[in-house]
Amino acid sequence: MIEKTFLIYFLVLPISVGIGIFLTGLVLMFIESRRNKKIEVETHTWETTGGKIIAARLDECPPSEGDKKGAQAESTFIPVMEFIYTANGKEFTSNNIFPGDCDNYVKAAAQEILDKYPVNSFVPVRYDPEDPSISTLEDLPKPSNRLRMYGLLFTWFGVSVCCFSSLMIFIMSANIL
Repeated sequence: MIEKTFLIYFLVLPISVGIGIFLTGLVLMFIESRRNKKIEVETHTWETTGGKIIAARLDECPPSEGDKKGAQAESTFIPVMEFIYTANGKEFTSNNIFPGDCDNYVKAAAQEILDKYPVNSFVPVRYDPEDPSISTLEDLPKPSNRLRMYGLLFTWFGVSVCCFSSLMIFIMSANIL
């Protein structure tokens, strides 16, 4: 007969910890899946042409309604860049640095983006061949898969701990050892 304290400390407790680790992994993978739900514009089929930066500035974003009125939130900025390019024999003007929705940046990050493209410099412009008026200077930055990797690792480790502990309970209850 297996002692009750042995079961609690060495078998049931690891199963509980394994379930907790497993659920943590599931939560991390859920967060990752929700984070990647943003509508992303596929630009890998777009054409590339030459363009010229004609204006650049930083616009400060107004505080969102969800911000607390008493809290001093750090200001966020949007880099705005106007450029011209020629596609299919027509000249177009655009201000999209990245395709899709624009993110807000802290001032240093927004200024870094502007510094990459000085005014009057020539730049490669990617445009949609089906609608040349839609263009961008850069592709979307690739999101990190670190959260997904940790989620999978935690899920796998949690299942492993549960399986090992369940196997030990079966072995101990069958008096195999």
